[in-house]
Amino acid sequence: MPPHTSYLAAAGVGTAAALLEVWMNLAVGIVGDTDNPQNQGFFGVIVAAAACTFVARLRPGGMARAMLATAGVQALLGLMVATAPITARDPMGAGGVALFSAVFTAAWLSSAALFHMSARADRAESR
Repeated sequence: MPPHTSYLAAAGVGTAAALLEVWMNLAVGIVGDTDNPQNQGFFGVIVAAAACTFVARLRPGGMARAMLATAGVQALLGLMVATAPITARDPMGAGGVALFSAVFTAAWLSSAALFHMSARADRAESR
């Protein structure tokens, strides 16, 4: 896959994950309803992704690390929210929150892998 194609695919996956997570959180709330304070943490994942993207300056290698860090934030947040006592009373329950976070963690990791492919292809072309 040419570097620009994998870079665009990575950017598309990351952008889609961010938009879908925000949309789901605003529309119905991930934990309980939209008024549940636990939902604010999921906006923090998007803020972390934006901050890491800014630091990476959109370079493929940096973006791979940024998406990897975002996946870590997503996974840790999902674990924290899933094990919180209040989540047990939620209709989706701990399993639902864990599954939600696992799907989004996989999306962030996919984006990281595609950015890594782009960075490797860039290095190979510059030799």
